[in-house]
Amino acid sequence: MNLLAPAALYAQLVVGHNNSRLPPPFGPARFARYVRWAWLQAGAAQWFSGQTAYARPAIARRLREGPDPDFPPGVRDAPLLGGSVFDLLAREEGEAACVHLACDLPSGGADEALRRAFQARPLRHTESAWRAHLAQLAAAQP
Repeated sequence: MNLLAPAALYAQLVVGHNNSRLPPPFGPARFARYVRWAWLQAGAAQWFSGQTAYARPAIARRLREGPDPDFPPGVRDAPLLGGSVFDLLAREEGEAACVHLACDLPSGGADEALRRAFQARPLRHTESAWRAHLAQLAAAQP
């Protein structure tokens, strides 16, 4: 994962550049939005850089040792679990859906973004699919 860190940082810059309300540049308002959208910005960076495939051991440990993660992942879990949201989206809807999610920040918040990305599927069903996907990632052998 460390070898892909430069690509992930570049992907975060690209996501921020395509969403004028997200950093960079960092200011008080943009930082507050980053905290709410960390799962999207960090998750897109992780997935587009290819880090998600290498996060499996860390995901397994996080699921084993901590409480159940929020959906979408909170700011603490975003760097590790955010990419799994994009990984699930790519499997179910294709890579174009991942690009659209990363580049189009809706005003309705994370719930609206996820409903739109997953073809208007109820959020509770998307959350269930994501939790099953996390368990599958954690159980997979590298």
